[in-house]
Amino acid sequence: MKQVVICRLDIAFPSMVQEKNQSNASSTSQESQLNEKQLLAQLSLVKQSDVGRLKSRIIGTRKIKAQDKREKAYEKINSVIESSIASKSFKLNNRPQVEYAQGLPVSESVDEIAEAIENNQVVIIAGETGSGKTTQIPKICLALGRGVEGIIGHTQPRRIAARTVANRIAEELKSPLGQAVGYKVRFNDQVSENS
Repeated sequence: MKQVVICRLDIAFPSMVQEKNQSNASSTSQESQLNEKQLLAQLSLVKQSDVGRLKSRIIGTRKIKAQDKREKAYEKINSVIESSIASKSFKLNNRPQVEYAQGLPVSESVDEIAEAIENNQVVIIAGETGSGKTTQIPKICLALGRGVEGIIGHTQPRRIAARTVANRIAEELKSPLGQAVGYKVRFNDQVSENS
């Protein structure tokens, strides 16, 4: 299995380095800008599904007038950023090995379907019942790297169908239910942060 590591980088902005003899007010203002810029720079390392929310939180700290409260907000945001980076790294390093079921029409067209998914925002795949659409297409998305930046969603009209499909895909990926593959229905779910 290919290992991928994402490292958090502390970014220094030389143009913002200050001499120690400057006034505290000026220093405090510069530190806040530096922290905001550092946090914004780290957004390129987080999961794509977290970027918008975190960016809004970072920019929202500009409204906080008290420096100590702003610093606490920066610390909380930095903690969420580190958690997102760790989750992304875990998902990259622990992606299950994808194998396609033999003899299914969808399995025979994996390359064509993968290319369509990669190059288009919306893809409609029609096929006969039993052609492998339900179980193989999520695995194609997983092989393309989808699911690392967020989740691969798969909807089913009934509770039983949702559990059955999740069990089947987890079994085919040789992963316990709730780890790489999970399900969520009203009042009951079996997912983890890394599903």
